[in-house]
Formats: sequence, C-alpha cells, structure tokens
Amino acid sequence: MSTYSNFFRSFIHSGSKQQKWKLAAVISSIGLSTAALLWQNQQHHASSYSLHLKRYSASAEYPQLTKHSNLMARQLTPQMYAKLRDRITPSGYTIDDVIQVGVDNRGSPSRQYFGVSAGDEESYRMFSDLFDPLIRIKFNHAPEARQYHDFDLTKLRFPFESDETIAINKYVLSSRIRITRNLATYTFPTFSTRAERRRVEDKFSKVFQQLIQVNDLFNGNYHRLSNVDERLEDTLVNDGVYLFKPQAMDWLSSGVARDWPDGRAIYVNNDKNIFAWINQKDHLRFISWSTNNAKDNLRTVITNLFQGISLLENSMKNEGISFAHDDHFGYLTTCPASIGTGLKYNVFLKLPHLTKDKRFPTIIKDLNLTMNEIMDPAFDTFKDCIDVSNRDRIGKTEIEIIQNVLNGVTKLIEIERHLEAGNTIDEYLRH
Repeated sequence: MSTYSNFFRSFIHSGSKQQKWKLAAVISSIGLSTAALLWQNQQHHASSYSLHLKRYSASAEYPQLTKHSNLMARQLTPQMYAKLRDRITPSGYTIDDVIQVGVDNRGSPSRQYFGVSAGDEESYRMFSDLFDPLIRIKFNHAPEARQYHDFDLTKLRFPFESDETIAINKYVLSSRIRITRNLATYTFPTFSTRAERRRVEDKFSKVFQQLIQVNDLFNGNYHRLSNVDERLEDTLVNDGVYLFKPQAMDWLSSGVARDWPDGRAIYVNNDKNIFAWINQKDHLRFISWSTNNAKDNLRTVITNLFQGISLLENSMKNEGISFAHDDHFGYLTTCPASIGTGLKYNVFLKLPHLTKDKRFPTIIKDLNLTMNEIMDPAFDTFKDCIDVSNRDRIGKTEIEIIQNVLNGVTKLIEIERHLEAGNTIDEYLRH
C-alpha cells in the first residue's frame, strides 16, 4: 500500500474530530507530500518552527542576503530555495536549518566561509543542489569524483630526516593533527536532541574505555563534562585539552552549543599528547600533538593519530556504530569545511627572517597551505611564529594532504636557512 494510502487511512480512522481538524490545518500549511513523509516514520519529524514556516510562501520566506558574503549567499537563489523547501531529511532537517548559520552570519569578502551546516548524513544528498556547488567552489571536487583514503605511514617523507646536521627544533616548535568524524544513523550535533546526544556520548564512553584497556599508549581518562569540577577543569585547561563551549556566532547559530555541557565529554591519555572531544561541533574530534618536535616527533604525532583512530574503529564495531561516510564526499561533517578526510594538520614554525618578507603570504599560497600568525604578547618566544596547515580537505588522500604540508615545511625551512646565510629570497626562488 502506498504512503499516501496509509496516510489517509490513519487520518480517517484515528484521532478525535478536533485532532483531525488540527491535522487538516497542518496539511494545508505544509503540503500533502511533506505531511505524508513526516507521518511515514513517526521518529522523524520536523521542528515546530520548520512547520510554521510552511504557512507562508517560499518567496515570502526567502532570506535577505543582499549584504552577505558567505558562499551560501552567493549560491542560493529564490528558485533553488523554493525547490528545496519541500524536502526534509528523515530526521526532520530542512533547507531553512541548513542555511540558518549563513543567514545569521554575513561573513566578509576576506572570509569566504560556507554559511551552511548539515544536520545528519542525509543532508548532503537531500540538499545536494546547494551542498554540491558549494563544495565544488571551495575544493574543486567534481560531481563524479570519488573520495579515496590512505593511512599508509611508510609513504611519508619527513623534513631533513636523513640530514643530522640540521637542528629542526630551531624552526619547528610543535605540531598537531586531528580527525573529525560523525556517527552514521545519528543526527549531527547541530540537530541532536538531548537524549540522542547523551546516547552518542554513552557509546563513545564505552568505546574509549575499551581503547584505554587495549593499549598502554592510550591508557588515560574519560571525563563527562557535566561531572568535571573546578579543580579538574583547571588541570585540563592548563594541559591544553579542555573542551570549551563554542563562542563564535556562526557556531552558536548552528545549534551545536545547545544544552551545554550536557552530553559532552573529553578523553585524554596519561601522556597528555592524545585527546578527544565528544559532541562539540561534530560527534568526535580525535587529536594528537607534540610540543617538542625533534625529527622523530613529527612522525610520532601522525603515527599516534592513525593508530588511535584504527583502534577506535575496532572498538566501535563492538558497540554497533560506525562513522558517517559517502563514496563521493568521504567522511561527512557538520560543516563542509572539514568534509572528505576530516583531517587538519598544523605545524607551528619560527621563521624570523622569512616572516618579515612581504612575499611570504604569496609563498604560503603557492605551497597550497594556509597560515595564521601566532601572537601572544606575554611570551616573546612566539615572536615571528606562524601556524601552517593544509588547505585541502577533500579530493586527496590523508597521506597526500599530510605530505603536502611536510613538503611545504621543508621548503619554508630551506628558505629561512638561505636568508640566515645572508642571501636574498630572490636568489633562492630563481633556483
């Protein structure tokens, strides 16, 4: 029997007369197809706000975007909005939920952020008319492209690994690598209910307890944020692993900070160089880092992450959970900025000569890296220091992305050493 037939049978034979009149009013407001879809699975329903929006036409509800600079505002049209407004994911996520973060936060010409958020893994398929071109604009990921993965560490080449005469610690202060993931079949933090968020956290609690017991490197502690007292909070803050409530307006608009700190947690190993955040912006952020980067530490930071995520996935199988993944997009994240590999690799460098050259930003761009200046007036150590990281997230494998960062770090140190010797940057660039 069709969805519509079942829907009408339910409408006729159940509920009081008053309830039927209310249901008829809802159908009138939101349309038959949406009402039938919502009925088909009672666990999947739109928010009351989403239903309320359907009382008005698409043209009346189209957002004011004339002063916006984010990618969503550049791509969304009244025709696209009208087409997507009748779609809803099984968990109840709508196009208005997708774009709300970009409506509330204009962005700027210098910061071309996405301006969209996903509420579940189905969001990327249901609203592909918007997500696909945004990801293509940002990452040049073609519609027919497939996201491949590679975690073979033997393929990596590290800076000056065979040259013992170069003191790499003079230039490399530290490094940090993280993996972002969400669970399949669960709504993402933007749209989680309290109960579902707690269920996700409980699943990860059991997974990390298994991880703690299976390997000495990952032996540590798992803390539910709501149980963290002031003394422990100070310790976690000083260790650099505390999970703070998101403060940026774009993240607050997305809904990820609702009910904070309920359902959030932190894992940290005993050596405090591996930690994880549960239910922050995504279900999981798994992080490996080092503040003492001898040559072997650059390798160790990456090795620890890859080993940890592999062991974690093995433990997840025991709990019947897996990561949300798509052959085209790879690992699915709340914001498309991390989609694909979900990987971000940061290397913190001290380059006193090169950072003073006006061509430095162009060199960073040519190396396909992004850069942030590290500024802390309390510590002179951070003077002339920068944080470089991968620009790519999707369209390349994990190994390819990491290798590009390592190649860039090698090149930047070579230029710095060239300048230290009294040469000019032009002489180096000519070679």
